[in-house]
Amino acid sequence: MAFDELDRTTRYIRDAKSRALEVLNETCPKLTALEKAMWVKLKRGERPCKQSNG
Repeated sequence: MAFDELDRTTRYIRDAKSRALEVLNETCPKLTALEKAMWVKLKRGERPCKQSNG
């Protein structure tokens, strides 16, 4: 395992944020619970998560 790889939790958060951004303008997308939470926060204009820097 390389030291520059992200851990599993960070990858899940990063992937959920990118998926939420992809479907931001859809009215009722099919998302996981984490993706939906990020999607709702993005719709409200809030910051999606403290740990997501991208």
